[in-house]
Amino acid sequence: MSPGMSRTLLALLALATLAACGRAGPPRVPGPKEEVTYPRAYPRYEPLPKPDPATRTAPASQPQGAWFR
Repeated sequence: MSPGMSRTLLALLALATLAACGRAGPPRVPGPKEEVTYPRAYPRYEPLPKPDPATRTAPASQPQGAWFR
């Protein structure tokens, strides 16, 4: 087998394996259109409100050995 024919055969084999990987048809989003926000993941959750620095309290201290429980 000549080197040119080997390369052609290898290229066809690579294209055939890559063609088998895809799904038929256009891409479909995973849910109702009104709940999909691109490029975020589905579903989108609202972020938690940020705490007010004026009302911030110090974290409660734990006694020694509390991580053993």
